[in-house]
Amino acid sequence: MQGPIGVIAVAGMYRTGKSYLLNRMLLDRSNGFGVGPTINPCTKGVWIWGKPIKGMTPDGDPITVLVMDTEGLGALDEDSNHDVRIFSLAILLSSYFIYNSVGSIDENALQNLSLVINLTKHIQIKASGIGQDEIDPEEYAKYFPSFMWIVRDFTL
Repeated sequence: MQGPIGVIAVAGMYRTGKSYLLNRMLLDRSNGFGVGPTINPCTKGVWIWGKPIKGMTPDGDPITVLVMDTEGLGALDEDSNHDVRIFSLAILLSSYFIYNSVGSIDENALQNLSLVINLTKHIQIKASGIGQDEIDPEEYAKYFPSFMWIVRDFTL
């Protein structure tokens, strides 16, 4: 691949339709990343779609985009350390991060998203001679991806 590369990653609780979302919305396919009708997860670890897609930067410049699907958080067969590793990798590799959730934004949804907040406390920028409290927030923010929270199947 030549030229600028962007990575779009999706993460969220297990069995909430992350792979389906990527297939239909980004890849424009009815099949692609594995999806299934059971409670068993289809995605283990991190998967990257084998063929990059063409995209545009906010400035209108062409960019090659890699699409990354991640294993769901909170799966019954994994522990929280595994979840943190998958989530960390997704955030650190992506230039655009999508958090996928189902239902209303309530206390439970905010607690599930708190992993993002706790994770950012542990990712530190090492700057020679500059203390952590002295880093400009604008400088700090450029190391993190753009963020979108998709709420699916919301009803009042």
